[in-house]
Amino acid sequence: MHTPAHPPPPSELLERWAPQAPRGPALDLGAGQGEAARWLETQGFEVEAVEADPVRFRRLAAGGSSRLHAFMLDLQDFVIQPGRYALILASAVLHFLRPSQLWTLADRLQAGLTHGGLLLVEVFTTDDPGCASRRAEGAPEVEPNTFLAREPVGLIHYFEPGELLRLFPALEVLAYEESRRLDPGAPEGYRSGAQLVARRP
Repeated sequence: MHTPAHPPPPSELLERWAPQAPRGPALDLGAGQGEAARWLETQGFEVEAVEADPVRFRRLAAGGSSRLHAFMLDLQDFVIQPGRYALILASAVLHFLRPSQLWTLADRLQAGLTHGGLLLVEVFTTDDPGCASRRAEGAPEVEPNTFLAREPVGLIHYFEPGELLRLFPALEVLAYEESRRLDPGAPEGYRSGAQLVARRP
Protein backbone atom coordinates (compact mmCIF):
# COMPACT_ATOMS: atom_id res chain seq x y z
CA MET A 1 0.00 0.00 0.00
CA HIS A 2 1.28 3.47 -0.87
CA THR A 3 1.37 6.07 1.88
CA PRO A 4 1.78 9.85 1.41
CA ALA A 5 5.47 9.41 2.19
CA HIS A 6 5.70 6.69 -0.47
CA PRO A 7 3.42 7.67 -3.36
CA PRO A 8 2.93 5.32 -6.31
CA PRO A 9 5.27 5.70 -9.29
CA PRO A 10 3.87 8.37 -11.64
CA SER A 11 4.75 6.32 -14.74
CA GLU A 12 5.94 2.89 -15.82
CA LEU A 13 8.99 4.56 -17.36
CA LEU A 14 10.15 5.90 -14.00
CA GLU A 15 9.17 2.78 -12.10
CA ARG A 16 11.28 0.60 -14.39
CA TRP A 17 14.34 2.76 -14.93
CA ALA A 18 14.86 5.07 -11.93
CA PRO A 19 16.09 2.18 -9.74
CA GLN A 20 18.82 1.52 -12.33
CA ALA A 21 20.23 5.05 -12.11
CA PRO A 22 23.07 5.79 -9.71
CA ARG A 23 21.96 7.74 -6.66
CA GLY A 24 22.68 11.44 -6.80
CA PRO A 25 21.02 14.62 -7.99
CA ALA A 26 18.09 14.27 -10.41
CA LEU A 27 16.70 16.87 -12.79
CA ASP A 28 13.01 17.00 -13.76
CA LEU A 29 12.43 19.32 -16.74
CA GLY A 30 8.87 20.49 -17.26
CA ALA A 31 8.03 19.17 -13.80
CA GLY A 32 4.39 20.27 -13.84
CA GLN A 33 2.83 19.99 -10.39
CA GLY A 34 5.67 17.79 -9.16
CA GLU A 35 4.32 14.23 -9.14
CA ALA A 36 7.49 12.76 -10.64
CA ALA A 37 9.80 15.03 -8.66
CA ARG A 38 8.20 14.07 -5.35
CA TRP A 39 8.32 10.39 -6.22
CA LEU A 40 12.00 10.62 -7.14
CA GLU A 41 12.62 12.28 -3.80
CA THR A 42 11.13 9.26 -2.00
CA GLN A 43 13.52 7.05 -3.99
CA GLY A 44 16.58 8.76 -2.52
CA PHE A 45 17.27 11.42 -5.15
CA GLU A 46 17.88 15.08 -4.44
CA VAL A 47 15.68 16.67 -7.09
CA GLU A 48 15.88 19.91 -9.03
CA ALA A 49 12.51 20.53 -10.70
CA VAL A 50 12.04 23.13 -13.45
CA GLU A 51 8.61 24.45 -14.44
CA ALA A 52 7.75 27.61 -16.38
CA ASP A 53 3.99 27.75 -15.84
CA PRO A 54 3.21 29.88 -12.74
CA VAL A 55 0.11 27.92 -11.69
CA ARG A 56 1.84 24.55 -11.94
CA PHE A 57 4.96 25.97 -10.30
CA ARG A 58 3.00 27.09 -7.22
CA ARG A 59 1.74 23.55 -6.74
CA LEU A 60 5.20 22.16 -7.40
CA ALA A 61 6.81 24.43 -4.82
CA ALA A 62 4.09 23.99 -2.17
CA GLY A 63 5.21 21.77 0.66
CA GLY A 64 8.72 21.48 -0.67
CA SER A 65 11.50 19.86 1.31
CA SER A 66 15.24 20.23 1.65
CA ARG A 67 15.66 17.54 -1.03
CA LEU A 68 13.36 19.11 -3.65
CA HIS A 69 14.39 22.42 -5.20
CA ALA A 70 11.88 24.09 -7.53
CA PHE A 71 12.84 26.63 -10.22
CA MET A 72 10.31 28.72 -12.17
CA LEU A 73 12.20 29.01 -15.43
CA ASP A 74 11.89 28.13 -19.08
CA LEU A 75 13.85 24.90 -19.49
CA GLN A 76 16.16 26.61 -22.00
CA ASP A 77 17.13 29.19 -19.36
CA PHE A 78 17.99 26.66 -16.65
CA VAL A 79 21.74 26.20 -16.25
CA ILE A 80 22.56 22.49 -16.53
CA GLN A 81 25.86 21.86 -14.78
CA PRO A 82 28.10 19.40 -16.65
CA GLY A 83 28.45 15.98 -15.06
CA ARG A 84 26.00 16.73 -12.25
CA TYR A 85 22.92 14.54 -12.65
CA ALA A 86 22.43 10.84 -12.00
CA LEU A 87 19.05 11.04 -13.72
CA ILE A 88 17.42 13.57 -16.05
CA LEU A 89 13.70 13.31 -16.79
CA ALA A 90 12.24 15.20 -19.76
CA SER A 91 8.71 13.81 -19.99
CA ALA A 92 6.31 15.48 -22.44
CA VAL A 93 8.36 18.67 -22.63
CA LEU A 94 10.88 18.54 -25.51
CA HIS A 95 8.05 18.65 -28.05
CA PHE A 96 7.38 22.25 -26.97
CA LEU A 97 10.63 23.34 -28.64
CA ARG A 98 11.46 24.05 -32.27
CA PRO A 99 13.81 21.53 -33.92
CA SER A 100 16.37 24.32 -34.29
CA GLN A 101 16.39 24.67 -30.47
CA LEU A 102 16.56 20.98 -29.70
CA TRP A 103 20.18 20.27 -30.65
CA THR A 104 21.62 22.84 -28.25
CA LEU A 105 19.48 21.57 -25.40
CA ALA A 106 20.28 17.95 -26.25
CA ASP A 107 24.00 18.71 -26.01
CA ARG A 108 23.45 20.27 -22.58
CA LEU A 109 21.43 17.28 -21.39
CA GLN A 110 24.07 14.79 -22.52
CA ALA A 111 26.82 16.78 -20.83
CA GLY A 112 24.73 17.20 -17.67
CA LEU A 113 24.70 13.49 -16.89
CA THR A 114 27.25 11.92 -14.60
CA HIS A 115 28.97 8.82 -15.97
CA GLY A 116 26.41 6.04 -15.74
CA GLY A 117 23.57 8.57 -15.41
CA LEU A 118 20.26 7.99 -17.18
CA LEU A 119 18.23 10.22 -19.48
CA LEU A 120 14.49 9.46 -19.73
CA VAL A 121 12.55 11.24 -22.49
CA GLU A 122 8.96 11.08 -23.76
CA VAL A 123 7.67 13.08 -26.77
CA PHE A 124 4.78 13.19 -29.24
CA THR A 125 5.36 11.79 -32.73
CA THR A 126 4.03 12.66 -36.18
CA ASP A 127 1.44 9.86 -36.10
CA ASP A 128 -0.20 11.45 -33.07
CA PRO A 129 -3.70 12.59 -34.07
CA GLY A 130 -2.87 16.09 -32.89
CA CYS A 131 -0.42 16.48 -35.76
CA ALA A 132 -3.04 15.69 -38.40
CA SER A 133 -5.54 17.93 -36.62
CA ARG A 134 -3.21 20.90 -36.67
CA ARG A 135 -2.52 20.40 -40.37
CA ALA A 136 -6.26 20.16 -41.06
CA GLU A 137 -6.92 23.34 -39.05
CA GLY A 138 -4.28 25.19 -41.06
CA ALA A 139 -2.16 25.92 -37.97
CA PRO A 140 1.01 27.83 -38.99
CA GLU A 141 3.95 25.44 -39.50
CA VAL A 142 6.98 27.41 -38.34
CA GLU A 143 9.51 24.59 -38.82
CA PRO A 144 9.08 21.01 -40.06
CA ASN A 145 6.26 19.30 -38.10
CA THR A 146 6.22 22.29 -35.73
CA PHE A 147 3.04 24.30 -35.28
CA LEU A 148 1.94 27.43 -33.52
CA ALA A 149 -0.81 26.34 -31.15
CA ARG A 150 -3.32 27.98 -28.87
CA GLU A 151 -2.08 29.22 -25.52
CA PRO A 152 -0.88 28.01 -23.09
CA VAL A 153 0.92 25.53 -25.40
CA GLY A 154 2.20 28.18 -27.81
CA LEU A 155 4.20 25.82 -30.00
CA ILE A 156 4.37 22.07 -30.48
CA HIS A 157 6.75 19.87 -32.47
CA TYR A 158 5.90 16.32 -33.53
CA PHE A 159 8.95 14.05 -33.79
CA GLU A 160 9.48 12.00 -36.93
CA PRO A 161 10.35 8.28 -36.58
CA GLY A 162 13.91 7.99 -35.24
CA GLU A 163 14.31 11.75 -34.73
CA LEU A 164 14.53 11.47 -30.94
CA LEU A 165 17.25 8.82 -31.24
CA ARG A 166 19.41 11.08 -33.39
CA LEU A 167 19.40 13.87 -30.79
CA PHE A 168 21.68 12.08 -28.31
CA PRO A 169 24.60 10.47 -30.19
CA ALA A 170 26.92 10.61 -27.16
CA LEU A 171 24.67 8.34 -25.09
CA GLU A 172 24.21 4.58 -25.01
CA VAL A 173 20.60 3.74 -25.86
CA LEU A 174 19.11 1.26 -23.38
CA ALA A 175 15.53 1.34 -24.66
CA TYR A 176 13.61 3.07 -27.42
CA GLU A 177 9.97 2.68 -28.38
CA GLU A 178 7.50 4.41 -30.66
CA SER A 179 3.93 3.44 -29.78
CA ARG A 180 0.30 4.40 -29.39
CA ARG A 181 -1.43 4.40 -26.03
CA LEU A 182 -5.06 4.74 -25.06
CA ASP A 183 -6.01 8.18 -23.77
CA PRO A 184 -9.71 8.72 -23.06
CA GLY A 185 -9.05 12.46 -22.75
CA ALA A 186 -7.81 12.76 -26.33
CA PRO A 187 -10.40 13.47 -29.06
CA GLU A 188 -9.44 10.32 -30.98
CA GLY A 189 -9.05 8.22 -27.82
CA TYR A 190 -5.30 7.66 -28.19
CA ARG A 191 -1.95 9.47 -28.36
CA SER A 192 1.24 8.51 -30.17
CA GLY A 193 4.73 9.10 -28.92
CA ALA A 194 8.29 7.94 -28.46
CA GLN A 195 10.19 6.97 -25.31
CA LEU A 196 13.94 6.97 -24.97
CA VAL A 197 16.12 5.67 -22.16
CA ALA A 198 19.83 6.36 -22.61
CA ARG A 199 22.93 6.26 -20.43
CA ARG A 200 26.10 8.30 -20.43
CA PRO A 201 29.00 5.85 -20.73
